[in-house]
Amino acid sequence: MSEKAFIPGKGVRLLSFEDQQPNCEYDVNVPAYDLEQLVKKGYKKVVDIGCGYGRTKKIVENAGGTWVGVEPFEGGAHTVVANAEDLPFDNESFDLANMSSVLEHIPDVEKAIAEVSRILKPGGLFVGYVAFMECFHEISYNHMSYFSLEFYANKHGMKLEKITGGRRFGIDYHKMVLWSPIPFNKMRAFIAFRIRTWNRLKSKLMYLNLILRKKLDSKTAITKANIYYKVECLRQSNGYNFVIKKL
Repeated sequence: MSEKAFIPGKGVRLLSFEDQQPNCEYDVNVPAYDLEQLVKKGYKKVVDIGCGYGRTKKIVENAGGTWVGVEPFEGGAHTVVANAEDLPFDNESFDLANMSSVLEHIPDVEKAIAEVSRILKPGGLFVGYVAFMECFHEISYNHMSYFSLEFYANKHGMKLEKITGGRRFGIDYHKMVLWSPIPFNKMRAFIAFRIRTWNRLKSKLMYLNLILRKKLDSKTAITKANIYYKVECLRQSNGYNFVIKKL
């Protein structure tokens, strides 16, 4: 075996940024979905798993939907006490399931996703947010990449349709935790903006390299540079908003 195989930090596979991009629609610093609009479009029966104090309740009901909240603890705004891995609902009961900042707190994340698939109607949506580059917090078990979301969705009869990230990053999140209780949170948006700007600058330099050194045509170089920018932002993201559809 050659010495090259043992270079620290180098894997046995050479992955391009095309290989690292999500197998779905994806973008940076934009919403993945609008819950109010989804309800108005017909996703009327909504279950909010890990609903906390019911932040989405008014949104769903004002849009003409029905809302069921689930929490494993007493207190909060929920109507059902249950674990995400064992939901007390019949098969194909809901049009939409929401899990916002929940999956990272579930010990058996695959079982929870299987349960979501079971209770969703065909064509139903599973939406929410999951941590990726956050540090340990509030008994966190699973910080998930977009590939893990895709894998579990595919395994349980669903399809990852959209991922968005890059609104906040692991760097500014960790700085906020480090500086606590000093209110560093007000600086996070500015730091995130600087990270996006730096990644955009690197993508411009990559474009020039592809044109001048690799001799690619302008259209191909632009496409590759845009993939680089988006994937680099996603790789550093604090977490992801996602839309998964039940097949």
